[in-house]
Amino acid sequence: MHNLPQRLTLLTPSRKTRPRPKSRHQAALLLLASAGLLAAGCESVPRGESGGRIDPYRTTASDRASNSASIPAMMEFSDATVAALVQDLSEIDEIRNSPNKVVLELGSLANKTQTPSTDFEQIQARVRGQLFQSKLIRSHFIIVEGRGRMNTELNRVNGGGSGNGDLLQEGSTTAGGTARYDPKITYVLQGDFYESNRGDRRQYYFEFKLTNLASREQVFLKNFDLAQTH
Repeated sequence: MHNLPQRLTLLTPSRKTRPRPKSRHQAALLLLASAGLLAAGCESVPRGESGGRIDPYRTTASDRASNSASIPAMMEFSDATVAALVQDLSEIDEIRNSPNKVVLELGSLANKTQTPSTDFEQIQARVRGQLFQSKLIRSHFIIVEGRGRMNTELNRVNGGGSGNGDLLQEGSTTAGGTARYDPKITYVLQGDFYESNRGDRRQYYFEFKLTNLASREQVFLKNFDLAQTH
């Protein structure tokens, strides 16, 4: 038998092999890897570069080690108070059926805890600020500042003398003072805060209530229990 002729392969001069273009999938992987490196670099920046700001609701090691009530928990309590008051407003007959807007003013705080009173003043003011943002609340309430503070402002504006101006443009004024409102339509937001300790356990009871100035009737109450260990 005759052998079949072998196929000849033409050889061309050697050339450097060009790299094949990467697929779109490979290119995407490279981009993702680069982004990951950039993100890692950003996370390595010291917190001081951003001013040390954190989420206000975040519990830190300082919160856990403190002998005072948790700041994030108090903020959650103020949020819950506002949500409950807005929700219950339609069920408070004295306010819903009033022919005119009723008056809301910050009342006293009873602090029976080791937490500074300024902490509770802060969340009380925060409640008022959040209530002011609600159109439903403002449709029923006139939200006013305390007379003592406004009388001080009035005296300052008048150069220390007495004034008869009505800065709030509501209610009636008395000689040398700012507006007085009818106690029957005035409600004060009061707060009571208590603490019990058992070794490393601290038990708190917080309470905000809306009380009519004339009748002393409590028309709204929101409480909050908080337990902490350290």
